[in-house]
Amino acid sequence: MNKALVALYARVSSGQQVKNGTIGSQLATIRDRIREDGHLLPDAMLFIDDGVSGATLVRPQLERLRDCAAVGDIERLYVLSPDRLARKYAYQALLMEEFSACGVEVIFINHTSGDTPEEMMLLQIQGMFAEYERGKIMERNRRGKLHGARCGNVGVLSGAPYGYRYIRRQSDGTPAQYIVNLHEASVVREIFSWAGIEHLSLGGVVRRLAEKGIESATGNPVWDRSTIWGMLKNPAYKGLAVFGKTKNCAPRPRVRAARNSADILKNGYSVIRNKPDDGIVIPVPAIINSALFLTVNEQLEENRRHARQGRRGAAYLLQGLTVCGHCRYAYYGKKVSKSAAKGGAQYTYYHCTGTDAYRFGGIRVCDNKQVRTSMLDETVWTQVVALLSEPERLKKEYEQRLTQVSEHSGQTADAERLKKQENQLNVGRSRLIDSFAEGLIDKTDFEPRIRVMTLRLAELERQRAKVEQATESQRDLLLLVNRVEDFAAAVTERLSTDDFLMKREILRALVKRIEIYRDEIVVVFRVNPGNDTSLETGSDKTSGRSLPDCLRSIIRYYYYSKH
Repeated sequence: MNKALVALYARVSSGQQVKNGTIGSQLATIRDRIREDGHLLPDAMLFIDDGVSGATLVRPQLERLRDCAAVGDIERLYVLSPDRLARKYAYQALLMEEFSACGVEVIFINHTSGDTPEEMMLLQIQGMFAEYERGKIMERNRRGKLHGARCGNVGVLSGAPYGYRYIRRQSDGTPAQYIVNLHEASVVREIFSWAGIEHLSLGGVVRRLAEKGIESATGNPVWDRSTIWGMLKNPAYKGLAVFGKTKNCAPRPRVRAARNSADILKNGYSVIRNKPDDGIVIPVPAIINSALFLTVNEQLEENRRHARQGRRGAAYLLQGLTVCGHCRYAYYGKKVSKSAAKGGAQYTYYHCTGTDAYRFGGIRVCDNKQVRTSMLDETVWTQVVALLSEPERLKKEYEQRLTQVSEHSGQTADAERLKKQENQLNVGRSRLIDSFAEGLIDKTDFEPRIRVMTLRLAELERQRAKVEQATESQRDLLLLVNRVEDFAAAVTERLSTDDFLMKREILRALVKRIEIYRDEIVVVFRVNPGNDTSLETGSDKTSGRSLPDCLRSIIRYYYYSKH
């Protein structure tokens, strides 16, 4: 008997679950079932989303799973339970229908799978309850934390920061509390003293800690600058812990993609800081006095103001835009030292942060090459000038795309009409359930009708999402068509400028990021100039590739400096 092509999908939705290893228990349970069924699980058929919410379909491994199913690489898919596949009922129905169309049999370990009406209805009911349960848990958790914070309960905070030890609520009713860790508290005082009194930079504090052999809270001999910055900004050390310092919001645009990730956010949202007055203050034992905390934060603000525009000035045209295509760390400008130049010219290069061994405990995490700043700056600027010199071609390209989007969206119903159909179906489904509950219709009549309504609702939601996406694309393209000539005309007079800040302003308006690889450089434009745009270096020329969000123009850049 031929063995089926099997795959495994597992998911946990929070960083805490990842840390506690609950994904491991899922994998063990599913692997046992696969062995019992007599199948082999290839390593390539493991699809694991760690710390990704089930309330969204935009999950890296789920995307890969759906792609594999579409090309026929999977015949049987094992999942622990329906809510691991998706928390929203409509998403469950959509995925199940998609897998069924691809010939994939979905096996739920904690749920009896099948194609009978009873089993399908049970799955649908479980999906609705999972969605309801998630919303109820989130709301109760939010309100409970707010009440606890207003009562001064430190249990609502995300653990204790370095320098404290968190004591859980005791069985006798003693509330949770922070206890000062004497050894760590002495380190905290030293860090604040170095930053506020000796005026050390964040890098200087990191090096001082390494020289003293002081390990971080996780046992790492090399502290991260962001950790030090977070400590110096944390008011808990002056005795005032704050609940609600951050909040979730709609995804915000980023200068560069986060390291080891695509442009799509894992959780579908961004985290931003609240205003200081929006937080709830919870008293805790103080490690430093308020005066030192204020001094340190004034020093941090001064450092921030002078970090890039101070003594060195704005020295690099592509500053903040360059990123390593391999390790995803940022590239930064660096001038060759006199000793390395050996009496020659001291050129400047864009240098990958991941190649700095001192940042990672003496071990490089990347071996990508550095790039001469003058050559890359000139090449990218030349391309931008060429891009803006033909606004008519750009406008024509956008108009063609706008026509395509309009034709596509015109073939489907508008979002409002689809929403109205959804509402009508929901009302009809509620009436059908009431009729069944009151005994007006029997089970044989109820089950096929409720199943058809459920699938129709999922299909309407999917169609509405497509229409809304097409409408948004149409709106964006229309905006670009109307503005591309105005923008080009506004900056054309400035393209011949030698003003550094003006050039950088224009570049940041057009270039999203610059990805540097070992044998090529990819410029990702915010404005998609079309499929025939290219960049040149010398005699080498490569036409660009059109991607869903933006054009990637590839520079074959074979000149690299020697280390």
